[in-house]
Amino acid sequence: YFGVIRVEPVSLALLWPGLLLAVACGLAGGLFARLLSLSLSGTSTDRFTAWRQHHPIRFAAGCGLAVAVIGMAQYQVNAAEYANNVQKNSSDLTARYVWAGLDGGQWGKLTGGRVSSGLIMFTDIGDVFAASDVSMARQASKVDSTAVQVFRQDGTLQYQNTLGNLDLSLAYILGNGTSDLDYGYNGALRYTFDLGAAGKLAPVIAYQQSKAAQTGASKVDPNADEYRFSGIGTRYTLGPLMLGALYARDQVSYRNGQADSEDKVWELTAVYDINQKWAARAGYRHLDNDGGDGMSLRDTTLELQYKLTPRSSLYSAYVFRDGEDGLADNTITSFGGSSNSESFYHLGLRYEF
Repeated sequence: YFGVIRVEPVSLALLWPGLLLAVACGLAGGLFARLLSLSLSGTSTDRFTAWRQHHPIRFAAGCGLAVAVIGMAQYQVNAAEYANNVQKNSSDLTARYVWAGLDGGQWGKLTGGRVSSGLIMFTDIGDVFAASDVSMARQASKVDSTAVQVFRQDGTLQYQNTLGNLDLSLAYILGNGTSDLDYGYNGALRYTFDLGAAGKLAPVIAYQQSKAAQTGASKVDPNADEYRFSGIGTRYTLGPLMLGALYARDQVSYRNGQADSEDKVWELTAVYDINQKWAARAGYRHLDNDGGDGMSLRDTTLELQYKLTPRSSLYSAYVFRDGEDGLADNTITSFGGSSNSESFYHLGLRYEF
């Protein structure tokens, strides 16, 4: 996840899983060979063999399409998802990611639904901690109630591809009946410079614009009109060390003459893999809002991770907070689950499925 692949030590503990895998693959390979033999001999009378014999090009195209189809569905209870924008304190299962599409290999990947946004290649520069999330794009849900920042939004059609050292993502956001969205679009570009022994440098730019189509029955502020997000940043990797820096702005404009609400954010991150078990992380977040809730963030995060198993980790972090809570419609606003001026300690266990 953080750009380093670790190979665990080989021991006798792998003997039985290895044997089981070998037997299962052997049986599957034998079954596949038997199916091929029956199909190519021409003695089978099943409809698939008949279709292949009479329409070989169509059959090959159908097989290619079936192999290229991809998809994913993830649901979670409550948490930070859009259910809280639609129905406060909801305990229902909420869609985190639900999408399907085609993987065209060198031609790129086309997906649709509640996709994993290509803008994540930008937000990942700051998203390295278990104890806190990135603060950029926090106002996206003021125009689209299904938006969780710019990570995921309902009704998104997205194209992604990698051309040499260039990664690109383009998306059009159609929305749905819940999002109250007229249209939206976003894009991101990342180019990785291989500096040889001096490491790798990967600058990223990202942009999104959304237009509301809200009414008096809208689930969010009916006066919110447009949302714009832009960001530039880079990640530098040298062996076990990874450094990141980014700057982002997001702005909400209103129909009723209300002043625009604009966040300006910059973040610095550092990750160091001490060894195969231990990793240390540090970062600083700076946010100021103008024209909206007036919130500010001044967060310094120190975090330590211990890898218990290849999939489970123990995290411990302390977040020094010296910001100020905001005020919107007589309601105090903050970010990160606590007051922006109250430091906190975090201890957690994480398992990656």
